[in-house]
Amino acid sequence: MPLETSPSSPAQEVHWGSDIASVRFDGRRLVVLVARERLDDRRYRGLQVTFESPTGFRFLDELDFARYWSSAGFVRGHHVLAVSAGGWAEEETQLQGYERDRKEWLVVTGNGCLNVFSNEAPKTSEGEFEDQA
Repeated sequence: MPLETSPSSPAQEVHWGSDIASVRFDGRRLVVLVARERLDDRRYRGLQVTFESPTGFRFLDELDFARYWSSAGFVRGHHVLAVSAGGWAEEETQLQGYERDRKEWLVVTGNGCLNVFSNEAPKTSEGEFEDQA
């Protein structure tokens, strides 16, 4: 089935230099920080994306993500997309041989990207963040 996505975050340019700055999972909540613009060596402007009760997630480099962003069903201009068909959830259904009720989301940057299974829509907030290292 062809990929079908829809926006799940405000419209913003997804700059080629943007990246996933951090991924934190505590067993109940997944928090993803997207670095859109470097302010200095430690600080950046970006987006925090929070998923409550995710059931799975995977990180892919943009090259491993090529079948998504080269698809006609890939909506551009948003860092978070809802996937309604043709994504990782569908791959898992085919591999496992049974369908499971789950929703899939994509966190998109110019570099790293994240697929997330979560039945709740993510919450997003913009701000300035500091590297955690």
